Amino acid sequence: MPRRWWRELTFLVRTAIRVDPWRSLGTVLEPLGALMYPLFGWFLGVVANGVLEGDTTRLVAGGLGLLVTVALHYVSSFVATGIRVRLAEQVGFALDREIAELTATLPGLEHHERADYQERLELLRQHQGILGQALNSIVSASTALVGALGTGVVLALLHPFVLLLVLFALPAFPIASIQQRWQAAAEAESAAPARLARHLRHLTTDREAAMEMRVFGLQREILSRLDAAWATARRPLHRATAKETLTGTLRSLSFAIGFALAVGFVLWQATRGAASAGEVITAVIVCQRVQNQVLGPAYSIAGLGRVLRAAGRLLWLKDYAREVTARRRGDQPAPERLSDGIRFEGVSFRYPGTGSWALRDVTLHIPAGSVVALVGENGAGKTTLVKLLSRMYEPTEGRILVDGVDLRDIDPLAWRARLSAAFQDFTRFEFLARQTVGVGDLPRLDDVSAVEAALERAGATDVLPALPTGGDTQLGASWPDGVDLSTGQWQKLALGRALMRDRPLVVFFDEPTASLDAPTEHALFERYAEASRSGTEDGRITVLVSHRFSTVRSADLIVVVDDGRVREWGRHDELMARSGLYAELYSLQANSYR
Repeated sequence: MPRRWWRELTFLVRTAIRVDPWRSLGTVLEPLGALMYPLFGWFLGVVANGVLEGDTTRLVAGGLGLLVTVALHYVSSFVATGIRVRLAEQVGFALDREIAELTATLPGLEHHERADYQERLELLRQHQGILGQALNSIVSASTALVGALGTGVVLALLHPFVLLLVLFALPAFPIASIQQRWQAAAEAESAAPARLARHLRHLTTDREAAMEMRVFGLQREILSRLDAAWATARRPLHRATAKETLTGTLRSLSFAIGFALAVGFVLWQATRGAASAGEVITAVIVCQRVQNQVLGPAYSIAGLGRVLRAAGRLLWLKDYAREVTARRRGDQPAPERLSDGIRFEGVSFRYPGTGSWALRDVTLHIPAGSVVALVGENGAGKTTLVKLLSRMYEPTEGRILVDGVDLRDIDPLAWRARLSAAFQDFTRFEFLARQTVGVGDLPRLDDVSAVEAALERAGATDVLPALPTGGDTQLGASWPDGVDLSTGQWQKLALGRALMRDRPLVVFFDEPTASLDAPTEHALFERYAEASRSGTEDGRITVLVSHRFSTVRSADLIVVVDDGRVREWGRHDELMARSGLYAELYSLQANSYR
């Protein structure tokens, strides 16, 4: 068995023991039940010989053996199986939770941009249910192996020559190994089209896509593409299944020949007086079971192979998370306050898997205690700067300094604990309305006064009173007694969430009000800027991101981003006096609102 299989198998067993040690121990009983079939055949032969020879001792011994064998089978079937089923449920949940934890706690966002990660994750999603049956597969494989050993012993006791029957069943093992390789290759080939099918299926149930699908009449087009993607995903799996069926038929024919030879040999022995009637009965029963007892381990190992592949993908995810976490770990604490500010030194960045630069050679100083506006056309690179500042990504080149300390050296969790943000693509947390705001500062999740203060700072005090039960209203129309909100109301709650933390070092407002008209957005940004300036004792930096130049004219520093580069920076009046790109774009936008 390859070393990686031992690692995967050990991981699954350790998980079961960690989840429930006593039930894990109880599963050992089940493999003993596999001895029923060879023992039943053996004791039945003993009974038959006792009857024919009038041997009471042999008859009683055989009868007791049959009773013990049947009792063993029932203990295995009802007691040990019940233990295993419950443990399998617990192990499945533990592994599901581990996948959720690993994917949710990766320190950055770059894994979302990697096709290899997404395809491995898709395979893990497809076979996530198999992990829940991991313990079943391990126990089944152990049970089959115990049964095979018991059958081999009984055959040897009948006549060593009969053991040759096993040779006709042994091809099952290399055939099962080849079939596993076919299946693994088919799964890998199906990953990308299966991911596309999942995306298309999601569109049919997604509320956000529902309106456009109906307006543009996309239902049949989406369903047609879904059918095509699903067929493409299943095609390699069907080919693998067809090849498995063909090889399985050849394997069964091989065993049928061996079975006929083995039983014929025992009958020939009986005609010569070298075998008793009981031995003939035992031979027929046990030889008939040989295929199952040899194929059983082969099938069980094949099933275990599928589980181990799924476990291997989970271990890959664990290794990937460990590698990324180690690579992005910083051992320095986040500063309590900012004195100098944040400096970009020759920062360039490109997203994983792309050849083009999202940012190129950015050198910039953001002073402590300032309100900074990042302006530029859509796609200029403004949001990328925010992602780098929040350590969702690392610079491809250059470095970012926080009061002279490389941001890479600061613990990312400690750094993010000193940040707060509101984004254009905000999340609609379908919690209680109060908690949808409170998650912006988890220690004060249910602090009513803190939530109300945050909403007041966000200019969103009108949202909760308008709900049926105020802050205790369940959000989301799909939940019992749940209430849906307008986009504007969701947006206001997101802004309140961004203002929950009392002493953040950096606050990002990344076009969170893009759906509002320019004067309303300008008024809100003015409020946030004034609130930020009142907290300058910590050196707090407020970053306002907008493609509307007129809304951020009062910022202390305006940074003009164009095509991934910082073209200009300064105050509004300074930039207008230069008559450069800022002045040109500002004038164009101002004229468009007249």
